Amino acid sequence: MAGVPQTTFQPGCASTPSTRVEVSVSCRKLQDRDVLSKSDPICVLFTRPFGKEGYVEFGRTEMIKDTLNPDFVKKFLMDYYFEEAQRLKFEIYDVDSPSSKLTKQDFLGSMECTMGEVVGATNSKLERKLW
Repeated sequence: MAGVPQTTFQPGCASTPSTRVEVSVSCRKLQDRDVLSKSDPICVLFTRPFGKEGYVEFGRTEMIKDTLNPDFVKKFLMDYYFEEAQRLKFEIYDVDSPSSKLTKQDFLGSMECTMGEVVGATNSKLERKLW
């Protein structure tokens, strides 16, 4: 056909089917680890790279002062790969130090799931207890 560029198949050049997902985090009834005030929570998201052991830090929310029921403003923008089991781990900490090291903060709990569970949750809302 005239005027239509011809494309040829190139093996190994196909893209993986994916879509961009915005993940919001909120918590209810967190432990109060502070003596004179309420906890200052932060959420840290870890992902497990496909085919690898262990988690790597993906990002952190802002710290919210004096609350046991945070609704974090910062969202995590992630690619959801349809054919891949993407493991996620959310850890909640009470910030007690200006240090960015998590070992300097009080651990409040964590939750693990897959991106598929998040995307497929009823009303796009996945609820789990921290452990």
